[in-house]
Amino acid sequence: MSKKKRKTGLILGLFSGGFVAFVVLMATLIAAVTNPLNVAKGFLNMAFNVDAVPAAFRSFVAQTGNVCPEVTPTVVAAQIDQESSWRPNIVSPAGAVGLSQFIPSTWATWGGGYPQTDPRANIMAQERYDCYLAGEVRKIQAGQYKTCTMTMHGRVYTNAGPKAGETRGDVFDLMLASYNAGPGAVCYYRGIPPWPETEGYVPGIKNIMSKYSAPQVKNAVYTGDTKTLAGRAVNVARQTIGKYPYSWGGGTFTGPSEGFAQGAGIVGFDCSGFVRFVFYQASGGALKLPRTTGPQSGVGQRILSSVGPPSKAEEAKMQPGDVIFFTSSGGGVGTSATHHTALYVGNSTTINAYKTGTIIREDPFSRFSRSDIWTVQRYSVTTTAQA
Repeated sequence: MSKKKRKTGLILGLFSGGFVAFVVLMATLIAAVTNPLNVAKGFLNMAFNVDAVPAAFRSFVAQTGNVCPEVTPTVVAAQIDQESSWRPNIVSPAGAVGLSQFIPSTWATWGGGYPQTDPRANIMAQERYDCYLAGEVRKIQAGQYKTCTMTMHGRVYTNAGPKAGETRGDVFDLMLASYNAGPGAVCYYRGIPPWPETEGYVPGIKNIMSKYSAPQVKNAVYTGDTKTLAGRAVNVARQTIGKYPYSWGGGTFTGPSEGFAQGAGIVGFDCSGFVRFVFYQASGGALKLPRTTGPQSGVGQRILSSVGPPSKAEEAKMQPGDVIFFTSSGGGVGTSATHHTALYVGNSTTINAYKTGTIIREDPFSRFSRSDIWTVQRYSVTTTAQA
C-alpha cells in the first residue's frame, strides 16, 4: 500500500465504534456467494486483459473478482502495478513488503499465515482487504461511526464521525484512498485526504486500469432480450466476461468452482461448465445440461453441422444464444473428439472459456480451427436428456 511509503511518514487509520471488521468481511463474502454476477457499473465492467499481467502471476490475478463488486482483476492488477511493479520481494523504506506492499502489522491480520513475499497470498489478501475497506467506506457514508481516529507522525488525531451524506466521493474512489492513506484518514477528512500522494493515487489507479483492460469485440451483437432463454443466456454470459479464469473441470450450476488436474487451485469455468452455468442461470434453474461437451452436443435442436465455420448463408440460420460445438476432424460429434464449446452472440462472434491461462472472453470465429466439425445446437427449457 502506498500509504506505507509516504515520505511524510506512516499513516494508519483506525476507527472506534461501529461493527467489528470480521462481521463486515463475512457479510461481503456472503454477498459474493449469493450474487456471483454482482459487478460494479461503469468502468469497473471493463474486460480483464490477462495477457498484460506478467506470466508468473496471471492465474492468481484471474482468480480475483469474486468477493465484492468494487474489486475486479483489473483493479487488483492496476494496484499491484502501482505498488510494486510486480516485484514480489520488494521492501519499501517504510517496511512494506511484497507485491501489494502490506506493512507487517496489516499482513498479520490479512496474510493468512503465509510468507509476506508469497505472490498468491499477496494477491488474495489484497482483494480481501480492498473489499473490507469498501465495507468500511459504506459505513462512513452511512454515518455509522461516532469517532474517526487517525495516527500521523506518531500523533493521534480524532474528530466526530461524519453524518450520513457528509462524506464526499463514491465507494470505489474512497476504497482506493483508504488503501493509500488509511480508512481513518478518509473518515477524518470526510472524503479523500488532501494529501498530494493520495489525491494522485486514485486517478492514477484508474489510469493504470486501462493497461489491464481488454477491448470488446466491436462486431458482437447483443439483443438485450430478457424474454427468451437465448436472450437471457447471452446477458448472463456477458456479465462473466473478464471476470473468471479458465479452469479445467471448473464450474457448477451456481457459479465458478475449483477445477482439477491442470485446473487444480484455479476457481473458474471450463468451456462446458461455463455453458452449463449460463443456461441454468438463464432458465431460473429449469435447464440442467450435461456436464461435458460430448453429451451437451447431443441435446437440444440441431441447427447445422459443417466442416469449419458456417458460411454466411448458414450463419443466417443461427441466433444469438445458440451453442457451437467443435469436434476434431475424423472424430464423431458427441464423442470425446468433441473438445470445445462456445456461446454464439451474433456476427461471427462467441463468448467462451477458451483454454488454460485465459479468462472468459469474446472470440471471433477466426479463433477456432477451420478443420474441426462445427455443430450448432439450440436449447429450450424443454430440452431433454438433462444431467
